[in-house]
Amino acid sequence: MAGAAGRAIGCATAARSPLRVLLPMLLLALPISAAYGQGTGYLIPSPGKENVQAKPRYECGTPGAPIVTLDTQSKYKQSDAQRATIDEEAEEAYSEAVEPLRDYGRNLAKIANAYVKSSPRNTAAAACALVWLDAWASANAMTDMRSKQALFNLGQALGGFALAYLQIRNAPGLADEPKKRVESWLKTLGRNVVEAKEGAQGVSGRNNHRYWAGLAATAAGIASGDRTLTDWGIASARIGLAQITPEGTLPLELKRGKRARDYHIYAAEPLVATAELARSRGLNLYAEQSGALSRLVNRVVLSLDDPSFFDQAAGTRQEPYPGDGTIPGNRIAWLEIYQSRFPSSGIEAVLAPRRPVASSAIGGNTTLLFHGRD
Repeated sequence: MAGAAGRAIGCATAARSPLRVLLPMLLLALPISAAYGQGTGYLIPSPGKENVQAKPRYECGTPGAPIVTLDTQSKYKQSDAQRATIDEEAEEAYSEAVEPLRDYGRNLAKIANAYVKSSPRNTAAAACALVWLDAWASANAMTDMRSKQALFNLGQALGGFALAYLQIRNAPGLADEPKKRVESWLKTLGRNVVEAKEGAQGVSGRNNHRYWAGLAATAAGIASGDRTLTDWGIASARIGLAQITPEGTLPLELKRGKRARDYHIYAAEPLVATAELARSRGLNLYAEQSGALSRLVNRVVLSLDDPSFFDQAAGTRQEPYPGDGTIPGNRIAWLEIYQSRFPSSGIEAVLAPRRPVASSAIGGNTTLLFHGRD
């Protein structure tokens, strides 16, 4: 499928893109067994008795105080219609407000990943992750979102919470009551995300905000056994897939001007993660819309070192990444998921020097989860 999608892009852009000759190389498939490890993904099965530590130990720190109320505001200058220019004062206030949430998400993912990485399985790490989740669930954390931006923050954070839980929920010996509280909390947050997005007006109901909300609902739905949530999340991903052009772009993200490339990277992250979760429901989102997701992924990968396509498509020079311009590993951690399904030498060349790559919004260390080693 990836090859077919690549050929489609090549044909569509052959007349005007100097990058066209690179695309077949990017999509050159390699045998998974020969070149790549394979991880267990998000749905970690319960281990056999022989693969569990006899005396598991894990130094479980104390989670930060649960955030119940959040009232964040955009970090972009409100006078900028493209929402592409950062207001430094607003960014400082925003970062201060969300850092406790980010810190909780990062540490929760690391604890869940520690369980996945352990062999034999360290059930104490899984129990620690459950303690962290239950601390916030018992406090009804993230249930009082007082701004549109705060709802966006919830939509992104919830996916990370649920994906961390999916990694440890089948660990032996976990107490039933905290699991029930956590699952009920994830379901409540998922329904809050859906309610907020169902009432959204304008582009927010169709752009990256919707895709992140979709990942949150899909993951929370699977974690809590709520099929309605999961179906809504998958339908949200399909809203994005239906918009991907033959050239692999998302029109609403192109409107972000000098940040168009970065917002394509940002939008691809929840779409790929949701596609992976959909496989557990027997759905192949990778193949839908004539391989639209592959077109998006390929367009993004080609732009990582050369943003000229987006310079032209967005009508402005793309904002370079800080430092030497190299994209941080956490921004492309989702490529490990795609590479595990459609391995290519081009994507491997991007990932290899950056591994391990991780993003708490999609379950933490994706090199561990999908490459099989970090």
